[in-house]
Amino acid sequence: MFYRNNRSSKTVVISTIVLVAFFIGAVGFSYVYAQEGGGSKSSGVAESGFMDLVKSGGWVGHFIILCSVVGMGFVIEHIVNIKRDKLCPPEIVAELEALVEEGRYEEAVTLCSANPNFFCNIMGASLSKVNEGYDAMVEAMSTSGEEESAKLNMKISYISLIGNIAPMLGLTGTVTGMIASFGIIKTKLSPSPADLASGVEAALVTTVEGLLVSMPLMTAFFLFKNKVTLYIIEIGIMAGEFVDRFKNMSAEQPQ
Repeated sequence: MFYRNNRSSKTVVISTIVLVAFFIGAVGFSYVYAQEGGGSKSSGVAESGFMDLVKSGGWVGHFIILCSVVGMGFVIEHIVNIKRDKLCPPEIVAELEALVEEGRYEEAVTLCSANPNFFCNIMGASLSKVNEGYDAMVEAMSTSGEEESAKLNMKISYISLIGNIAPMLGLTGTVTGMIASFGIIKTKLSPSPADLASGVEAALVTTVEGLLVSMPLMTAFFLFKNKVTLYIIEIGIMAGEFVDRFKNMSAEQPQ
């Protein structure tokens, strides 16, 4: 009654596509780099080209790669844990409903405390006010719901943080690379293109790295944002329907 299972698998598929797109972009970029560096050669040359690509980005590029690893870690963790089954386990909902129907409110609160999740935290706060009447229960549910919603949105916000920092780091690499190139121009009267190549390469590589990290992470963030918003609305409706059965209860009514 209080549980609807839909769109979960679709979100997982979409999130997985984001991950795959990220890795395909990274591999494709390294392949193009290797091909331009030496044509169609052995896989050893391609691996060497990829390592040269990584090294050419310098410390900024290395930090961007670290950000990508952390960001993808957050994405995988959210795919695993931000699910309706985790936020609102159907078996716990059924058990909680049975306890409430039987008037075993203390046991219901204990059940919620033993199973911390979005729905149980809201209902635990609400049911703990059952002796104070319906209005107190609704107020406690609303306050707890706002707290749980804030926690869930904060949880996914780190993906947005990394997704926004990555292109800024890429821009930092662009600036430092150009500074290095102009430093060579300043010290040499007639610098050759080879003298300037390393700085320009670092500038371009870090720019691309920042974009490759940012685009999939920001896509994943908005997918999770929509997913979280949907879950908050649905669980809020379920919790409201659950508490509505106490609408005619007064604060003085013995339990």
